[in-house]
Amino acid sequence: MADDKKGMLRHVDVLGRVVIPREVRKALHINYGDLMEFCACSNQQVVIRKYHLIREISGLADSLIRVVRLGRNCDIFVIDMEQIVCKNGEKNIPQSKLNNEVIDILQNRNLKEITETTNFALADGVSLKGSTLISPIISGGDLLGGVVVNAASLTDDLRDVCKELTNFFSNYFNA
Repeated sequence: MADDKKGMLRHVDVLGRVVIPREVRKALHINYGDLMEFCACSNQQVVIRKYHLIREISGLADSLIRVVRLGRNCDIFVIDMEQIVCKNGEKNIPQSKLNNEVIDILQNRNLKEITETTNFALADGVSLKGSTLISPIISGGDLLGGVVVNAASLTDDLRDVCKELTNFFSNYFNA
């Protein structure tokens, strides 16, 4: 990597494209298909950052999860591809990096039920006991994150809740 103060130089091609250097993509966990946000600053600089659709609706997710959990003895998480966005409708949750196993489950794009008696690591410092259901949120073919339901045992009601929440978020971004 070049001198950190100078950065790396890349040419703009005829279509206005610039390749983000591999070292930068790796350091920032930027993958094929990730959405990037561009901001033009007043001092002739451009800021590029990874954009997370799920994080943009964390308030909606909080409210929805709070209502859905009423009368149910479970934990419900909404996650993007890097961290927990919402847990049980609580406002201040720790921003923990997701476990690689969870990311792999999401990337398989299938509902996954984990029934283990041992702890399952959802993210750094967040272990789940009992049974866990992980359902990927896919919108327009893009994998955005997932819904995670954890309880002592999974009932058909909790499986339905997980599927309905996943469908809601998937359809929300398709609208």
